[in-house]
Amino acid sequence: MSARRDFTYEEWSSLLQLYRHENAALADEIDQRFVELGVIEKTVGGTSLSAAGKRLVEHELLMERRNRLQR
Repeated sequence: MSARRDFTYEEWSSLLQLYRHENAALADEIDQRFVELGVIEKTVGGTSLSAAGKRLVEHELLMERRNRLQR
């Protein structure tokens, strides 16, 4: 399974946009990398996060929140 540290800032921002259902135009190389990592799916309507991609983003957001609350 991938983790936040496996993505660049630009890649992570794109994942967050997809998670929030915002229109994220992905560069071809990022698009291909996401498909290889299994975090996005190609659908008839465009590109969306896969179940694994959603779990990754949700997990990382929860960890960030937990870390902020523990300070």
